[in-house]
Amino acid sequence: MGKSREMGQRFGILPLAAAIALLWVTSASALTININPGATLAGNTAALDAFNRAADQWEAIFTDDITVTIDADLLNLGQPNIIGQASSVQLFAGYDVIRDRMVADAADEFDNGVVAFLPTAAQFNAVVPVGFGLDGTLQATKANLKAMGLAGLDGTFGLSDGTIEFNTQFAFDLDNSDGIGAGLTDFESVAAHEIGHTLGFVSVVDTIDFLVDQGLTADVFLNPLDLFRFSDCSGNPENVTEFTNFDRSLVPGEPAFFDDLFTELAMSEGVFNGDGRQASHWKANELTGSLIGVMDPTLASEELLTITDDDIRAFDLIGWDVAQTEAVQVQAPGGLALFAAGLIWLGRRRAAAQSPAGFWSSSISSVISIWDRSFFSQVVTRS
Repeated sequence: MGKSREMGQRFGILPLAAAIALLWVTSASALTININPGATLAGNTAALDAFNRAADQWEAIFTDDITVTIDADLLNLGQPNIIGQASSVQLFAGYDVIRDRMVADAADEFDNGVVAFLPTAAQFNAVVPVGFGLDGTLQATKANLKAMGLAGLDGTFGLSDGTIEFNTQFAFDLDNSDGIGAGLTDFESVAAHEIGHTLGFVSVVDTIDFLVDQGLTADVFLNPLDLFRFSDCSGNPENVTEFTNFDRSLVPGEPAFFDDLFTELAMSEGVFNGDGRQASHWKANELTGSLIGVMDPTLASEELLTITDDDIRAFDLIGWDVAQTEAVQVQAPGGLALFAAGLIWLGRRRAAAQSPAGFWSSSISSVISIWDRSFFSQVVTRS
């Protein structure tokens, strides 16, 4: 595929031609999230109800006509500062296989014209730590790939899309409808956050961060979210040509942001060599003073997190279909044709389903697969 760039090394890229996104109007479909509870969660009706309410939040947003199955339970995680954690079934294929599915999925989505300008494998560049390279693949959660229109994945790789575990060392409020009790952690916020990881909010920077901490190097895969990860050091795109050409930022500890040419959203930088938070999250609001969304890496007691427009935008760009409003064409950076929102909610045509041929179950070495787990941490105080 394209190249990774260590400090001081740069590789050329070919620019892409301009394109115009198309608006398709049809009736909406619906996402279904099925929770498969373990014994402890099944025996706690209030907790299971709260988990299902969190699933309902995501179901109300996405119109993908698919079913996501999550195994879940309550147990002692042995870590007093980890509230919950998610591990997802992840599949990988050649970079262009998944990149092209992202482009096809977005082709009828009037607000996602920027996806057409994602670099191909031959055009892709990234900044990585010294000694690292790219292995030529993209890796995505099975749920995310199903949202892109890949059919038959459950039959080939199993029904489960991931596992979520809640730490029984925490005292949870299981019903936030009347507020969150003093000193308690909102269970529904944790569940909504962890479901987000299963749906695809994952970055390879966490794998790189862990390997660097262990004194190791590797050729690594990419996640769909990483295709929108930039930094001022790697280049801050202002038009579609720069969006294609500029390096993606995969260096732990480097201030990075999610960028779709309209909005820049700060990302976390890594547990070991960054800001102390997993890179598969927005920048923590106790560090910035501003909460971006439910994919914030930390949660204080008595704090309520909900899914925000910024959360939705990220998922929209990596392959999820969101109910949209009536469109009015406007001019975007670099001549990209996008549309401004109107007032009427409309559905979205689903991309044609494809078979899972050419996909493989993630069987990366044990060192890397350790970070096929995203966790939600407690923060005691807010600045």
